[in-house]
Amino acid sequence: MMDWSALISKVRYIFIGISAILLALYAIFIHQFDTVSSLQAAYAVFVIVLGLLPGVVALLNKREAELIPLLPLHGLFYALTFGLTVFSSKTQSVQPLPEFVARKGWIPVGDDVLTEALVLTIFGQICLYLGYYSFRSLYGKLKPIRLRNVPLHQQLRFSWFLSACYLLLQFVPALRALPSVDQLVNPLGYMSLGIFALLAFDQKLSRWHLVSFIFVLALTLLNALLSGSLAPIVLFLVFFGILYWNQKRRIPWHFLVICGLIAILLNPVKGQFRSNTWYSQDTSVSFLDKAILLGRAVQEHYADTFILNKVSEDASVVNRLAHIATFAYVVAATPEFVPYWSGDSYRTLWTSFIPRALWPGKPQSTIGQEFGHRYGLLQTYDTGTSMNLPWLTEFYANFGTFGVLAGMFFVGVFFRILLQKLRVPASFPMEHVLAVTITFSLFYAESNFALMVGGILPSFIVLVVLMRLLTSGPFVAPSDYGRRAS
Repeated sequence: MMDWSALISKVRYIFIGISAILLALYAIFIHQFDTVSSLQAAYAVFVIVLGLLPGVVALLNKREAELIPLLPLHGLFYALTFGLTVFSSKTQSVQPLPEFVARKGWIPVGDDVLTEALVLTIFGQICLYLGYYSFRSLYGKLKPIRLRNVPLHQQLRFSWFLSACYLLLQFVPALRALPSVDQLVNPLGYMSLGIFALLAFDQKLSRWHLVSFIFVLALTLLNALLSGSLAPIVLFLVFFGILYWNQKRRIPWHFLVICGLIAILLNPVKGQFRSNTWYSQDTSVSFLDKAILLGRAVQEHYADTFILNKVSEDASVVNRLAHIATFAYVVAATPEFVPYWSGDSYRTLWTSFIPRALWPGKPQSTIGQEFGHRYGLLQTYDTGTSMNLPWLTEFYANFGTFGVLAGMFFVGVFFRILLQKLRVPASFPMEHVLAVTITFSLFYAESNFALMVGGILPSFIVLVVLMRLLTSGPFVAPSDYGRRAS
Protein backbone atom coordinates (compact mmCIF):
# COMPACT_ATOMS: atom_id res chain seq x y z
CA MET A 1 0.00 0.00 0.00
CA MET A 2 1.37 3.39 -0.97
CA ASP A 3 2.40 5.72 1.86
CA TRP A 4 0.66 8.89 0.68
CA SER A 5 1.90 11.04 3.57
CA ALA A 6 5.54 10.23 2.73
CA LEU A 7 4.89 10.91 -0.95
CA ILE A 8 3.25 14.27 -0.20
CA SER A 9 6.16 15.18 2.07
CA LYS A 10 8.70 14.40 -0.67
CA VAL A 11 6.72 16.38 -3.25
CA ARG A 12 6.63 19.32 -0.82
CA TYR A 13 10.40 19.29 -0.36
CA ILE A 14 10.96 19.01 -4.12
CA PHE A 15 8.69 22.02 -4.65
CA ILE A 16 10.57 24.01 -2.03
CA GLY A 17 13.89 23.04 -3.61
CA ILE A 18 12.81 24.09 -7.10
CA SER A 19 11.48 27.38 -5.74
CA ALA A 20 14.78 28.04 -3.98
CA ILE A 21 16.73 27.38 -7.18
CA LEU A 22 14.51 29.72 -9.20
CA LEU A 23 14.85 32.40 -6.51
CA ALA A 24 18.64 32.01 -6.57
CA LEU A 25 18.75 32.37 -10.36
CA TYR A 26 16.54 35.44 -10.13
CA ALA A 27 18.75 36.98 -7.46
CA ILE A 28 21.97 36.43 -9.37
CA PHE A 29 21.13 36.99 -13.01
CA ILE A 30 17.86 38.92 -13.32
CA HIS A 31 17.22 41.30 -10.44
CA GLN A 32 19.51 44.29 -10.19
CA PHE A 33 20.37 45.34 -6.64
CA ASP A 34 21.43 48.83 -5.65
CA THR A 35 23.54 47.72 -2.71
CA VAL A 36 25.35 44.60 -3.96
CA SER A 37 26.90 43.50 -7.24
CA SER A 38 25.94 40.36 -9.17
CA LEU A 39 29.10 38.67 -7.90
CA GLN A 40 28.25 39.48 -4.29
CA ALA A 41 24.69 38.28 -4.87
CA ALA A 42 26.10 35.01 -6.19
CA TYR A 43 28.31 34.63 -3.12
CA ALA A 44 25.39 35.42 -0.81
CA VAL A 45 23.23 32.81 -2.54
CA PHE A 46 26.07 30.30 -2.13
CA VAL A 47 26.16 31.11 1.61
CA ILE A 48 22.40 30.47 1.79
CA VAL A 49 22.63 27.20 -0.16
CA LEU A 50 25.48 25.97 2.03
CA GLY A 51 23.46 26.95 5.09
CA LEU A 52 20.54 24.81 3.92
CA LEU A 53 22.74 21.84 3.03
CA PRO A 54 22.83 20.15 6.49
CA GLY A 55 19.04 20.27 6.63
CA VAL A 56 18.81 18.49 3.28
CA VAL A 57 21.29 15.86 4.46
CA ALA A 58 19.26 15.30 7.64
CA LEU A 59 16.09 14.83 5.58
CA LEU A 60 17.73 12.30 3.26
CA ASN A 61 20.05 10.43 5.64
CA LYS A 62 18.46 8.37 8.41
CA ARG A 63 21.58 8.32 10.57
CA GLU A 64 21.83 12.10 10.53
CA ALA A 65 18.09 12.50 11.10
CA GLU A 66 18.35 10.55 14.35
CA LEU A 67 20.72 13.13 15.82
CA ILE A 68 19.68 16.40 17.41
CA PRO A 69 19.36 18.86 14.48
CA LEU A 70 22.08 21.16 15.79
CA LEU A 71 24.03 21.45 12.55
CA PRO A 72 20.96 22.04 10.31
CA LEU A 73 19.91 24.89 12.60
CA HIS A 74 23.48 26.18 12.75
CA GLY A 75 23.53 26.21 8.96
CA LEU A 76 20.28 28.18 8.92
CA PHE A 77 21.92 30.71 11.24
CA TYR A 78 24.60 31.45 8.64
CA ALA A 79 22.11 31.36 5.77
CA LEU A 80 19.98 33.98 7.51
CA THR A 81 22.48 36.28 9.20
CA PHE A 82 25.45 36.07 6.81
CA GLY A 83 23.64 35.41 3.52
CA LEU A 84 20.03 36.51 3.25
CA THR A 85 20.52 39.90 4.92
CA VAL A 86 22.97 40.88 2.16
CA PHE A 87 20.04 41.37 -0.20
CA SER A 88 18.23 43.86 2.04
CA SER A 89 18.71 47.54 1.29
CA LYS A 90 18.12 48.14 5.01
CA THR A 91 21.33 46.35 6.01
CA GLN A 92 23.65 49.08 7.20
CA SER A 93 27.40 48.87 7.06
CA VAL A 94 28.87 49.26 10.52
CA GLN A 95 30.75 52.55 10.71
CA PRO A 96 33.16 53.66 13.43
CA LEU A 97 32.14 56.28 15.94
CA PRO A 98 33.76 59.76 15.75
CA GLU A 99 36.15 59.22 18.63
CA PHE A 100 37.35 55.97 17.06
CA VAL A 101 37.97 57.82 13.79
CA ALA A 102 40.07 60.36 15.67
CA ARG A 103 42.18 57.64 17.25
CA LYS A 104 42.55 55.15 14.42
CA GLY A 105 41.55 56.88 11.22
CA TRP A 106 38.66 56.07 8.90
CA ILE A 107 38.01 52.40 8.19
CA PRO A 108 36.03 52.03 4.96
CA VAL A 109 33.79 49.01 4.46
CA GLY A 110 33.75 48.96 0.66
CA ASP A 111 32.58 46.47 -1.92
CA ASP A 112 35.86 44.58 -1.87
CA VAL A 113 35.61 44.06 1.89
CA LEU A 114 32.04 42.75 1.67
CA THR A 115 33.15 40.38 -1.06
CA GLU A 116 36.06 39.17 1.08
CA ALA A 117 33.73 38.65 4.06
CA LEU A 118 31.33 36.58 1.95
CA VAL A 119 34.16 34.46 0.55
CA LEU A 120 35.49 33.86 4.08
CA THR A 121 32.00 32.86 5.19
CA ILE A 122 31.76 30.33 2.35
CA PHE A 123 35.13 28.74 3.15
CA GLY A 124 34.25 28.78 6.85
CA GLN A 125 31.02 26.88 6.16
CA ILE A 126 32.91 24.35 4.02
CA CYS A 127 35.44 23.77 6.83
CA LEU A 128 32.57 23.39 9.31
CA TYR A 129 31.03 20.62 7.21
CA LEU A 130 34.39 18.96 6.58
CA GLY A 131 34.97 18.74 10.32
CA TYR A 132 31.46 17.46 10.98
CA TYR A 133 30.93 14.94 8.20
CA SER A 134 34.48 13.65 7.72
CA PHE A 135 34.59 12.53 11.35
CA ARG A 136 31.26 10.71 11.17
CA SER A 137 32.84 7.28 10.69
CA LEU A 138 35.46 7.93 13.38
CA TYR A 139 33.03 9.09 16.06
CA GLY A 140 29.92 7.34 14.73
CA LYS A 141 30.49 4.37 17.02
CA LEU A 142 30.93 6.41 20.18
CA LYS A 143 28.82 4.96 22.95
CA PRO A 144 26.33 7.50 24.32
CA ILE A 145 26.64 8.62 27.90
CA ARG A 146 24.86 6.13 30.16
CA LEU A 147 21.75 7.66 31.69
CA ARG A 148 18.73 6.46 33.60
CA ASN A 149 15.45 5.06 32.34
CA VAL A 150 12.76 6.56 34.58
CA PRO A 151 9.12 5.43 34.95
CA LEU A 152 6.38 7.85 33.89
CA HIS A 153 5.26 8.83 37.39
CA GLN A 154 8.82 9.69 38.37
CA GLN A 155 9.30 11.71 35.21
CA LEU A 156 6.24 13.78 36.11
CA ARG A 157 7.41 14.25 39.69
CA PHE A 158 10.86 15.29 38.52
CA SER A 159 9.43 17.71 35.95
CA TRP A 160 7.06 19.36 38.42
CA PHE A 161 9.91 19.85 40.91
CA LEU A 162 12.09 21.48 38.26
CA SER A 163 9.16 23.61 37.06
CA ALA A 164 8.57 24.85 40.60
CA CYS A 165 12.26 25.74 40.98
CA TYR A 166 12.24 27.49 37.61
CA LEU A 167 9.16 29.58 38.37
CA LEU A 168 10.53 30.46 41.81
CA LEU A 169 13.76 31.74 40.25
CA GLN A 170 11.80 33.64 37.60
CA PHE A 171 9.54 35.50 40.01
CA VAL A 172 11.96 35.90 42.94
CA PRO A 173 14.93 37.66 41.30
CA ALA A 174 16.89 37.85 44.56
CA LEU A 175 17.52 34.10 44.39
CA ARG A 176 19.27 34.49 41.04
CA ALA A 177 21.93 36.63 42.68
CA LEU A 178 23.26 33.55 44.49
CA PRO A 179 26.54 32.17 43.04
CA SER A 180 26.08 29.92 39.97
CA VAL A 181 22.28 29.99 40.28
CA ASP A 182 21.52 32.37 37.41
CA GLN A 183 23.13 30.17 34.76
CA LEU A 184 20.87 27.26 35.81
CA VAL A 185 17.59 29.11 35.31
CA ASN A 186 17.17 28.41 31.60
CA PRO A 187 18.32 24.76 31.77
CA LEU A 188 15.76 24.11 34.53
CA GLY A 189 13.01 25.62 32.39
CA TYR A 190 14.00 23.76 29.24
CA MET A 191 14.39 20.45 31.06
CA SER A 192 11.08 20.54 32.94
CA LEU A 193 8.89 21.93 30.16
CA GLY A 194 10.64 19.80 27.56
CA ILE A 195 9.75 16.55 29.32
CA PHE A 196 6.12 17.66 29.55
CA ALA A 197 6.16 18.59 25.86
CA LEU A 198 7.51 15.21 24.73
CA LEU A 199 4.97 13.39 26.89
CA ALA A 200 2.21 15.60 25.50
CA PHE A 201 3.33 14.94 21.90
CA ASP A 202 3.17 11.23 22.72
CA GLN A 203 -0.27 11.67 24.39
CA LYS A 204 0.97 10.32 27.73
CA LEU A 205 -0.20 13.24 29.87
CA SER A 206 -3.47 13.04 31.77
CA ARG A 207 -5.93 15.90 31.33
CA TRP A 208 -4.91 17.48 34.65
CA HIS A 209 -1.19 17.32 33.82
CA LEU A 210 -1.83 18.63 30.30
CA VAL A 211 -3.87 21.63 31.48
CA SER A 212 -1.30 22.41 34.19
CA PHE A 213 1.53 22.14 31.68
CA ILE A 214 -0.21 24.52 29.26
CA PHE A 215 -0.75 27.02 32.08
CA VAL A 216 2.92 26.89 33.19
CA LEU A 217 4.06 27.12 29.56
CA ALA A 218 1.86 30.16 28.88
CA LEU A 219 3.11 31.84 32.06
CA THR A 220 6.72 31.09 31.11
CA LEU A 221 6.38 32.44 27.57
CA LEU A 222 4.57 35.55 28.78
CA ASN A 223 7.25 36.22 31.38
CA ALA A 224 9.93 35.77 28.71
CA LEU A 225 8.07 38.17 26.44
CA LEU A 226 7.86 40.77 29.20
CA SER A 227 11.60 40.54 29.90
CA GLY A 228 12.23 43.13 27.17
CA SER A 229 14.29 40.70 25.11
CA LEU A 230 12.97 38.60 22.25
CA ALA A 231 15.73 35.99 22.39
CA PRO A 232 14.30 33.97 25.35
CA ILE A 233 10.87 33.40 23.83
CA VAL A 234 12.27 32.63 20.37
CA LEU A 235 14.72 30.13 21.89
CA PHE A 236 11.87 28.46 23.79
CA LEU A 237 9.87 28.08 20.58
CA VAL A 238 12.89 26.70 18.70
CA PHE A 239 13.47 24.27 21.59
CA PHE A 240 9.92 22.94 21.36
CA GLY A 241 10.21 22.82 17.58
CA ILE A 242 13.28 20.55 17.91
CA LEU A 243 11.41 18.23 20.28
CA TYR A 244 8.46 18.13 17.88
CA TRP A 245 10.74 17.22 14.97
CA ASN A 246 12.55 14.55 16.99
CA GLN A 247 9.24 13.00 18.09
CA LYS A 248 7.12 13.34 14.93
CA ARG A 249 9.79 13.55 12.21
CA ARG A 250 7.90 16.45 10.67
CA ILE A 251 9.11 20.02 10.30
CA PRO A 252 7.06 22.23 12.66
CA TRP A 253 6.26 24.98 10.19
CA HIS A 254 3.85 26.62 12.63
CA PHE A 255 6.70 27.13 15.13
CA LEU A 256 8.86 28.67 12.42
CA VAL A 257 6.08 31.07 11.44
CA ILE A 258 5.45 32.03 15.08
CA CYS A 259 9.15 32.70 15.69
CA GLY A 260 9.35 34.85 12.58
CA LEU A 261 6.24 36.88 13.42
CA ILE A 262 7.43 37.50 16.97
CA ALA A 263 10.82 38.78 15.78
CA ILE A 264 9.37 40.95 13.01
CA LEU A 265 6.42 42.48 14.88
CA LEU A 266 7.88 43.00 18.34
CA ASN A 267 11.50 43.92 17.58
CA PRO A 268 10.61 47.53 16.54
CA VAL A 269 8.73 48.17 19.80
CA LYS A 270 11.13 46.61 22.27
CA GLY A 271 13.15 49.84 22.53
CA GLN A 272 10.14 51.78 23.76
CA PHE A 273 9.17 48.95 26.09
CA ARG A 274 12.67 48.81 27.57
CA SER A 275 12.71 52.55 28.20
CA ASN A 276 9.46 52.16 30.14
CA THR A 277 10.67 49.18 32.19
CA TRP A 278 14.45 48.76 32.26
CA TYR A 279 15.23 52.46 32.55
CA SER A 280 12.14 53.53 34.45
CA GLN A 281 12.55 55.47 37.69
CA ASP A 282 10.07 53.04 39.19
CA THR A 283 12.29 50.01 39.84
CA SER A 284 9.38 47.79 40.90
CA VAL A 285 7.31 47.55 37.72
CA SER A 286 4.83 44.74 38.32
CA PHE A 287 4.11 41.82 36.00
CA LEU A 288 0.70 43.27 35.12
CA ASP A 289 2.15 46.74 34.51
CA LYS A 290 4.72 45.26 32.12
CA ALA A 291 1.95 43.54 30.15
CA ILE A 292 0.02 46.81 29.92
CA LEU A 293 3.13 48.75 28.86
CA LEU A 294 3.95 46.19 26.16
CA GLY A 295 0.39 46.29 24.80
CA ARG A 296 0.48 50.09 24.79
CA ALA A 297 3.85 50.15 22.99
CA VAL A 298 2.56 47.77 20.29
CA GLN A 299 -0.64 49.81 19.89
CA GLU A 300 1.21 53.12 19.59
CA HIS A 301 3.72 51.75 17.10
CA TYR A 302 1.17 50.20 14.74
CA ALA A 303 -1.76 52.58 15.27
CA ASP A 304 -1.00 55.19 12.61
CA THR A 305 -0.56 53.04 9.51
CA PHE A 306 -1.24 49.65 7.99
CA ILE A 307 0.76 47.01 9.83
CA LEU A 308 2.45 45.61 6.68
CA ASN A 309 3.58 49.10 5.68
CA LYS A 310 5.08 49.61 9.12
CA VAL A 311 6.87 46.30 8.98
CA SER A 312 8.26 46.97 5.48
CA GLU A 313 9.63 50.36 6.59
CA ASP A 314 11.33 48.99 9.70
CA ALA A 315 15.05 48.26 9.52
CA SER A 316 15.61 47.06 13.09
CA VAL A 317 14.96 43.38 12.41
CA VAL A 318 17.32 43.23 9.44
CA ASN A 319 20.11 45.05 11.23
CA ARG A 320 19.61 42.93 14.33
CA LEU A 321 20.26 39.85 12.18
CA ALA A 322 22.84 41.22 9.72
CA HIS A 323 26.02 39.81 11.27
CA ILE A 324 27.66 39.97 7.86
CA ALA A 325 27.90 43.77 8.31
CA THR A 326 29.84 43.43 11.57
CA PHE A 327 31.99 40.70 10.06
CA ALA A 328 32.87 42.88 7.06
CA TYR A 329 33.76 45.74 9.41
CA VAL A 330 36.07 43.51 11.46
CA VAL A 331 37.70 42.19 8.28
CA ALA A 332 38.31 45.79 7.16
CA ALA A 333 39.73 46.85 10.52
CA THR A 334 41.93 43.82 11.32
CA PRO A 335 44.89 43.88 11.50
CA GLU A 336 45.57 47.21 9.75
CA PHE A 337 43.85 49.33 12.38
CA VAL A 338 43.14 46.84 15.18
CA PRO A 339 45.74 44.12 15.95
CA TYR A 340 44.72 40.48 16.12
CA TRP A 341 43.31 39.44 19.47
CA SER A 342 45.56 36.35 19.43
CA GLY A 343 43.20 34.15 21.42
CA ASP A 344 42.61 36.56 24.30
CA SER A 345 38.83 36.48 23.81
CA TYR A 346 38.87 32.76 24.70
CA ARG A 347 40.65 33.21 28.01
CA THR A 348 37.49 32.61 30.08
CA LEU A 349 36.84 29.27 28.33
CA TRP A 350 39.31 27.50 30.60
CA THR A 351 37.67 28.79 33.78
CA SER A 352 34.02 28.81 32.68
CA PHE A 353 33.57 25.18 33.72
CA ILE A 354 34.25 26.06 37.35
CA PRO A 355 31.04 27.11 39.18
CA ARG A 356 31.17 30.50 40.84
CA ALA A 357 29.93 28.81 44.02
CA LEU A 358 33.33 27.04 44.19
CA TRP A 359 35.30 30.09 43.01
CA PRO A 360 33.57 33.28 44.26
CA GLY A 361 36.28 35.49 42.81
CA LYS A 362 36.11 34.01 39.29
CA PRO A 363 36.61 36.80 36.71
CA GLN A 364 33.52 38.06 34.93
CA SER A 365 33.23 37.56 31.18
CA THR A 366 33.13 41.00 29.57
CA ILE A 367 34.11 40.10 26.01
CA GLY A 368 31.03 41.82 24.57
CA GLN A 369 32.14 45.09 26.16
CA GLU A 370 35.77 44.61 25.20
CA PHE A 371 34.85 43.87 21.59
CA GLY A 372 32.68 46.99 21.33
CA HIS A 373 35.38 49.28 22.71
CA ARG A 374 38.24 47.55 20.90
CA TYR A 375 36.61 48.24 17.53
CA GLY A 376 35.18 51.62 18.43
CA LEU A 377 31.56 50.43 18.25
CA LEU A 378 30.80 51.73 21.76
CA GLN A 379 31.37 55.13 23.27
CA THR A 380 34.12 55.30 25.90
CA TYR A 381 31.65 56.03 28.67
CA ASP A 382 29.36 53.12 27.72
CA THR A 383 30.04 50.42 30.29
CA GLY A 384 26.69 48.64 30.07
CA THR A 385 26.19 47.66 26.43
CA SER A 386 27.49 44.29 25.29
CA MET A 387 28.10 43.85 21.55
CA ASN A 388 27.29 40.50 19.96
CA LEU A 389 30.43 38.71 18.80
CA PRO A 390 29.51 35.79 16.50
CA TRP A 391 31.90 32.85 16.39
CA LEU A 392 32.92 33.47 12.77
CA THR A 393 33.76 37.10 13.51
CA GLU A 394 35.59 36.13 16.69
CA PHE A 395 37.73 33.60 14.81
CA TYR A 396 38.84 36.30 12.38
CA ALA A 397 39.39 38.94 15.06
CA ASN A 398 41.76 36.54 16.84
CA PHE A 399 43.68 34.79 14.06
CA GLY A 400 42.52 36.14 10.69
CA THR A 401 41.77 33.81 7.79
CA PHE A 402 43.51 30.88 9.48
CA GLY A 403 41.27 31.38 12.51
CA VAL A 404 38.14 31.20 10.36
CA LEU A 405 39.20 27.98 8.61
CA ALA A 406 40.64 26.17 11.65
CA GLY A 407 37.98 27.46 14.04
CA MET A 408 35.04 26.39 11.91
CA PHE A 409 36.63 22.98 11.31
CA PHE A 410 37.04 22.57 15.07
CA VAL A 411 33.39 23.53 15.63
CA GLY A 412 32.34 20.82 13.16
CA VAL A 413 34.35 18.18 15.00
CA PHE A 414 33.07 19.45 18.36
CA PHE A 415 29.46 19.23 17.18
CA ARG A 416 29.99 15.68 15.91
CA ILE A 417 31.48 14.44 19.19
CA LEU A 418 28.85 16.21 21.27
CA LEU A 419 25.90 14.88 19.29
CA GLN A 420 27.24 11.34 19.07
CA LYS A 421 27.77 11.21 22.84
CA LEU A 422 24.26 12.52 23.42
CA ARG A 423 22.36 10.53 20.79
CA VAL A 424 19.33 9.42 22.77
CA PRO A 425 16.00 8.79 20.97
CA ALA A 426 12.88 10.70 21.96
CA SER A 427 11.40 7.48 23.34
CA PHE A 428 13.57 8.15 26.41
CA PRO A 429 12.05 11.57 27.33
CA MET A 430 14.24 12.63 30.26
CA GLU A 431 17.51 11.65 28.63
CA HIS A 432 16.55 13.09 25.26
CA VAL A 433 15.38 16.42 26.70
CA LEU A 434 18.60 16.64 28.73
CA ALA A 435 20.62 16.24 25.53
CA VAL A 436 18.60 18.88 23.67
CA THR A 437 18.69 21.26 26.65
CA ILE A 438 22.46 21.50 26.84
CA THR A 439 23.15 21.55 23.08
CA PHE A 440 20.40 23.28 21.12
CA SER A 441 21.25 26.92 21.89
CA LEU A 442 24.68 26.46 20.29
CA PHE A 443 22.99 26.74 16.90
CA TYR A 444 22.59 30.52 17.23
CA ALA A 445 26.27 31.40 17.45
CA GLU A 446 25.96 35.19 17.82
CA SER A 447 27.75 35.43 21.19
CA ASN A 448 31.39 34.68 21.87
CA PHE A 449 32.41 31.03 21.91
CA ALA A 450 33.59 30.78 25.52
CA LEU A 451 30.35 32.25 26.86
CA MET A 452 28.13 29.83 24.94
CA VAL A 453 30.18 26.66 25.36
CA GLY A 454 31.41 27.22 28.89
CA GLY A 455 28.08 26.50 30.57
CA ILE A 456 27.50 23.11 28.94
CA LEU A 457 29.42 20.90 31.37
CA PRO A 458 28.20 22.53 34.64
CA SER A 459 24.58 22.46 33.45
CA PHE A 460 24.88 18.82 32.40
CA ILE A 461 26.39 17.79 35.74
CA VAL A 462 23.76 19.63 37.80
CA LEU A 463 20.85 18.21 35.80
CA VAL A 464 22.22 14.66 35.97
CA VAL A 465 22.77 14.97 39.73
CA LEU A 466 19.21 16.21 40.18
CA MET A 467 17.96 13.34 38.06
CA ARG A 468 19.82 10.81 40.19
CA LEU A 469 18.68 12.37 43.46
CA LEU A 470 15.01 12.78 42.55
CA THR A 471 14.45 9.52 40.73
CA SER A 472 15.28 5.88 41.22
CA GLY A 473 15.40 3.01 38.79
CA PRO A 474 17.72 0.85 36.72
CA PHE A 475 20.37 2.20 34.44
CA VAL A 476 19.87 1.96 30.71
CA ALA A 477 22.75 0.29 28.91
CA PRO A 478 23.99 2.18 25.85
CA SER A 479 23.10 -0.85 23.70
CA ASP A 480 19.42 -0.22 24.43
CA TYR A 481 19.39 2.93 22.35
CA GLY A 482 22.88 3.57 21.08
CA ARG A 483 22.65 1.07 18.24
CA ARG A 484 19.43 2.64 17.02
CA ALA A 485 21.25 5.92 16.35
CA SER A 486 24.57 4.55 15.11
